[in-house]
Parts: sequence; structure tokens; C-alpha cells
Amino acid sequence: MPAQGNYIKRNNLLQISALELDTFLVFMESEYQFKLKWYNSASAERRLRKTIKNLQLNSLSQLQASLQSGTISFQRFLSEFTVNVTQVFREPESLKDLKNNVLPFFRKELDIKVLLVGSSSGAELATLCIILKENGLLERSKILATDISENILREAYKPKIQKSELIEGHENYLIAGGYRELDHYFLSAGAQAYLDESLLEKVEFKTFDICHSELEDRFDLVICKNVLIYFQYDEQHHLINNLSRHMKDKSFLALGEKESILRLQKLNDVFSLVSGNFNIYRKN
Repeated sequence: MPAQGNYIKRNNLLQISALELDTFLVFMESEYQFKLKWYNSASAERRLRKTIKNLQLNSLSQLQASLQSGTISFQRFLSEFTVNVTQVFREPESLKDLKNNVLPFFRKELDIKVLLVGSSSGAELATLCIILKENGLLERSKILATDISENILREAYKPKIQKSELIEGHENYLIAGGYRELDHYFLSAGAQAYLDESLLEKVEFKTFDICHSELEDRFDLVICKNVLIYFQYDEQHHLINNLSRHMKDKSFLALGEKESILRLQKLNDVFSLVSGNFNIYRKN
């Protein structure tokens, strides 16, 4: 079977050799402190293939060479590699649980610091701002919206969705405890709808890698939904430990519905369970 460089194609699927992958993992960590080796291997390889294809390259070795030469920037790589599946009021039952079981703790707080990990293109941020607004907390909140990709984070500066998505989003919004029309918070522009900019006055933006980045602030609420699922089980405690360092005592951590830290024994003394159904925890 013909081979080109260190890869072969079987049934039109680019194959990545173990040596080629190991070399790339070492390169990414040494050059960019990007711990790709911590990612779920099957998921990482799928995304690497997608990245190679989208960048119109032929192999992982060529991708590495392009990064080394500067032909492709690290941020361009991240834009292609990262998963940006997002929608307004995703996982509405968990948002309702957050509203009912966490937000009441902040009723008397004058300065509420919120960290949003994985802002993606802005739907998660729009959701958070609307929930805080409807619960009378937005004006007293300081939100730090983050993402590992600088390019993707720029899209969150002005969150937008397709008008057609407002229909499904509205149904989820009501399930989450909303009491108006969801489009009340958006301004129409053709086929798109933009979040009312007044809701973003308490938001700052910063790139953040959950694996190792450090932030100056300590937070009352950390929302990190559907991020852990992309990492190997054995490495997830490193990620939660890093988040924990950015959390105040008695602060809250909200994960995605398919994520849990209960099985991470090293963290049992760090967090207490608030909601087992929807993976909300409180730092001890």
C-alpha cells in the first residue's frame, strides 16, 4: 500500500502512526505548553484528522512542520482543533437546578465573581447573563468568560445565534425557569440575532487553558460544562485541581450533565455534592 511520509490512508481515512503522534504530543507541550496528551486519545485523533483536512494538509508531520515554520499559527490550530458545540440554554434541567439550588446563596452578596470556562462562540455566555439578569444578580456580578482559543473567544465578544435557534432555545429557556420570551434579550439582524449588549457590561474576556493557566481572581461560581468529557479519566483530577485553586472556600462548581467528579477519589475531601443529578458541587 502506498505511503506518504509517516501516514497512510485506508478507506480515505488518514492514519496517524504511534511514532508520529507521540512526536507531535511532545512538540505541542514543549512549544506551547498544550497538554494534548491529556486528551481522550480517540477524540484527539479524530480532531487532529479533521484539523489536517480543514487546513488542507497531508499528514500530522506536515502540520507540525507548518506550526514550527509559522505557516500556521497555534491559534489557527486551536480554532480548527477545538470542539465548539454550543447552544443557548443547553442542558436546561441542570440550569434550572443551578437557579434553584445555587443562586439563592448569592442573594445578599454585593460582589459575585463568576468564571465561565469554555465560552466557545458565546451561547453559553448569553445563557449565563440572562439567568443572572432574571435572578437579580447580573448587576452585582463580575463574569470572566474564557476559552483556550483566542479566535473562538473573539466570537463571544458579541454573542449571536441563528433566529431559527431561538425557537428551540426558547423551549429550553422555559424549562430552565425563564419567564419571558427569549427573543426579548436579542436584537434581530437578518437571519441572525445578537445578544443585547447591555447584558455584557459585567463581562471580561481572557484566554484560559484549564490544564495549567493561572488567573488572578478567585471565584464564587465556576461553570465548566462539557469540557472534562474530552480528557482522559486519569487526568481529570488535574483539571479540577486547577479550577479549585481559582475558587473561594464555599464556592460552587457546575459541570455538564455527563460529567462527574464523584469517582475522582482524590477530590472527595475538596468538594461536597450539591446536586447529584446535575453535577453541581461546593468547595469545602
